[in-house]
Amino acid sequence: MLMGAAVLSTSAQTEFRHISFDEALTAAKQEKKLVFIDFYTTWCGPCKKMSTQVFPQKNVGDFMNAKFIPLKMDAEKEGLELAKKYQVKAYPTYIILNAEGKEEARFSGSMEGDMFISKLDASLDPEMKPERIKARYEAGERTPKLVSSYAMQLMEARDEKGGFKVIDDYYNSLSDADRVKDENAFLFNTFTVDFDNDRTRFMVAHRNDFSKETAAAINNRISQLYNSELNTYFSGYKIKEGLFKEDTYNSFKKEINDLGLNADGKYTPAFEFIEQRVKMNDADFLAFCENKYDTYNRHYQELLVMNLPRLFEIQNPETASKISRFIRARISNMSPICIQMAGRTLGSIEK
Repeated sequence: MLMGAAVLSTSAQTEFRHISFDEALTAAKQEKKLVFIDFYTTWCGPCKKMSTQVFPQKNVGDFMNAKFIPLKMDAEKEGLELAKKYQVKAYPTYIILNAEGKEEARFSGSMEGDMFISKLDASLDPEMKPERIKARYEAGERTPKLVSSYAMQLMEARDEKGGFKVIDDYYNSLSDADRVKDENAFLFNTFTVDFDNDRTRFMVAHRNDFSKETAAAINNRISQLYNSELNTYFSGYKIKEGLFKEDTYNSFKKEINDLGLNADGKYTPAFEFIEQRVKMNDADFLAFCENKYDTYNRHYQELLVMNLPRLFEIQNPETASKISRFIRARISNMSPICIQMAGRTLGSIEK
C-alpha cells in the first residue's frame, strides 16, 4: 500500500514519508519511534488547514520528526483499507501506533499548532490518558496543562458545557497577575471563542500586560473575535433577531478603531454596509449591494450572498425576483460553498 503524499522538503516542516505502511512499521523499529498517521480526505476543510497551516510549522515539525514516522493517508483512496481497519470515522483523524501496529492513541480535528503538540505530547504520557486526567482533576489537581487537557477531553466528548465550566472555574480562581502568565495563555488562545465573554474583555483590557512570547497570539485572538462579531452585524443577524442597538454598534465600531484593527481600512466597507442596511429600505439597499458587490473582497461577497434571506424580506415577490437576478448575474464567479448557499436561496424564492 504505497503512500500518495510527498515528503516535505524543508526539515523544519513535518516530514511525511513517501513509504508504505509496512515500511513505516519497519522504520519505526529501526529508529525506535512511533508511527503517526494523518487520515484525511481531499474534500475536508479542516484537513487542508492542518496540511497548509499547522504541519509546516517549525515547532510542529521538530516535535513530529523527532518522535514519529509520519504518514499521510487519503482515507478514501490509498488509505481506505487501513482506515477501515482502525475504524476511522471522522477527518482528520490522527492515529499513533507502535512498531507492531498496535494503536497507542488517537484524536481528531483541526487545531492550532501549540494545541496539536500538547495533544501529541499528552498521548505519549500515561499520566495524560483520559481516565487519569479525569481522576487527577477530580482529586483536586489544577495545573494549567491538566486543566487544558481535561476541558478539551470533555469538549471532544461533546460536553461543551462541562468543558467550559472547567475553564471558567480555573479562570475565576486566578488573580489578574496569574491570568497573564504564559502558562495560562491557553485560556484565551484556545478556549475564548465568544466576543461577549469576560475573558475577551480581560484580554482587551490587559493586552499590554502579556509577555512578548504570547502577545502576538493574544492580539491575533482579539482580532479574530472582533472580526467574528462584526460578521454578525454584516450578515444581518443582529438586525433580523432584533439585537441591533445603534449605541452598542457605535461603541463596538469605536473599539475596533481604537484598537487599531481598522488601521488599514479593511473594515470600512463593512461599516458602510451595516449602516446603510439600517437606514435603507429593501429596494434601495439592494441597489446599494449591486453597486458595491464587485468592490468587496471574497469574504464579504460570500457573506452577503449567504445571508440574503436575512438581509432582505424575500417573501416579497418583487424583492425575491430582484434577488434572483442579483444571484444569477454573479453565480459563475462564486466559490463552490457560496454557490451551494446561493442555490438554496434560489430554491426557496423560485418555487
